Amino acid sequence: MTPSLKLTASAAALVLGLSVPAFAQTFSGDPAYGVLSLESGATETGVRAGGAWNADLLEQGCYGFITETPTLAVNYQGDEDLYLSAGADEDTTMIVRAPDGSMHCDDDGAGDFNPGLVFAKADAGLYEVWLGTYGAGMGTPPARFHASTTGFDTSNPYTVNPNPALPGEQTARLRSGFRNDPYEIEVVAGGGARLESLGDMCYGYAGEAADLALSYRARSLPLYIAMESERDGVLAVQTPSGEMLCNDDAVGLNPGLHIDSPESGEYLIWAGLLGDRGATDAGVLSISEIGYQGVDRRLDLTATPRFGAGVLRAGFLPDPSVIEVEAGGPIQAGMAVEDGVTAIGYCTGDITREPTYELTYEAGGNAPLFISAISDDDTTLVVNGPDGAWMCDDDGGMGVNPLLTVENAPSGVYDIYVGRFYGEGETSDATLYISEIGGGADPVNSRVDISQPALFGDHALEAGFVPDPYRIQIEAGGSLEASMSGIASDEDWCAGHYTMAPTAQLDWTGGDGPLSIYVEGERDTTLAINMPDGSWRCNDDGGPGLSPALEFGNAMSGVYDIYVGVFSGEPASAELMISEFDAPSD
Repeated sequence: MTPSLKLTASAAALVLGLSVPAFAQTFSGDPAYGVLSLESGATETGVRAGGAWNADLLEQGCYGFITETPTLAVNYQGDEDLYLSAGADEDTTMIVRAPDGSMHCDDDGAGDFNPGLVFAKADAGLYEVWLGTYGAGMGTPPARFHASTTGFDTSNPYTVNPNPALPGEQTARLRSGFRNDPYEIEVVAGGGARLESLGDMCYGYAGEAADLALSYRARSLPLYIAMESERDGVLAVQTPSGEMLCNDDAVGLNPGLHIDSPESGEYLIWAGLLGDRGATDAGVLSISEIGYQGVDRRLDLTATPRFGAGVLRAGFLPDPSVIEVEAGGPIQAGMAVEDGVTAIGYCTGDITREPTYELTYEAGGNAPLFISAISDDDTTLVVNGPDGAWMCDDDGGMGVNPLLTVENAPSGVYDIYVGRFYGEGETSDATLYISEIGGGADPVNSRVDISQPALFGDHALEAGFVPDPYRIQIEAGGSLEASMSGIASDEDWCAGHYTMAPTAQLDWTGGDGPLSIYVEGERDTTLAINMPDGSWRCNDDGGPGLSPALEFGNAMSGVYDIYVGVFSGEPASAELMISEFDAPSD
């Protein structure tokens, strides 16, 4: 070729090159790990998953990151179902080009994070397989690819698991009552071994060998094992009897395990990390018989309350009773009450060992009791009730102030702790309020009162009444929010805003026949009914559109105190309907 022809050809090639995208991927070529042959039974091979290319470029909607050429191929010459799957420690994906050119992709079809695709009565021919990693930057983890005519296989000989048979990285010998409590030892937390293999509640990664093999001679004291690190750590402990114990966040973001009645023998302890496999961080393991990290976090209900004690009887005045206190302390409430029964709320915040205040309450009926606190800081409430159960609140009051409502408050002793949310041992001035009306310094009665006269009359009906439906013109809505009003149902979700007095009262004599109560109106209305047996039933949108409806197949005779509310906003006109037929619906 003459130089001029060469130049012309080069220019043409350049022009042609401009007409196609740069770095175009063909997603073809010889499979990196060869071709497996299968007619019946199963075959497998080791591969590496992952690559630089987004699988969506190969087939839109497919997930993962793959190589340009197939990972491997399967030459199938049978007439059965064909199962293609893989097992790996990382989350892997699979894309398959079938003999007819169709594309198929999967993420977790074989279980856990393992991909799997099944081809029913698979066509004979070549199946090109790309095995990817779900996320970018995961490298090329080893995996085992399986092709079978009997089912998925996710076995993975390359997996790295903690191995209790290996000697511990460090050893220690302690006997109950050991001095210098807590015993502390520096470790390297994290690693490449999956702690999930040790048990259902174990997470994260650690080394294959235990970080500490602890030989412990037990007596009557409990054992606390904890680990501190800059990252989110986890613990896995194998007890002398072989039981596996794991924890993530018992001490803030640090893990801890409390063994109330430890046994003598060897404890294998793995210090792990959540997050990336292979990551490590410096950590400190602590062994104690006092508490996590050697701190006694137990509460003492018998100790003298820091800010005194008092006796209140139902109907007490002035209401609220006001006590000036300090909130906060050195003990994390969640850990302090973890072995008890929590009846209300989630217990959080830092508190003192002794109660902040002790209340002896003499009830007079089924009235509620409101315990609240107000402070410039974020405060919490932790209360041990007369039955020994814990009741807790964080932000149930205004802003970040706690409010605890004890329904049908029983007589007895209430040990009250006022805490600080993440107080880190510091305290703040706070005011504790005890009331039978509501929370805070100026409590407002936010409870419905079924003893008040119904706003839109009392209505007596018997089975067979006409006309049916019976209609009552009413105004729906009020200022009391359902969640704070004492309206609560074991069967229904109660919503809306109501008046203190019932909207209407129905005295029903029906002989256990059907009864429907529903509302018609232009606004989003709600319904709450105090039943003849004292229970509550509620509904929001059980009727047409945004209208509520309740149906009772065998309606009990007696008084129904009916409240008609609005979901939000101002009160609105509506019509309350009572019928022996089914309520209308969409």
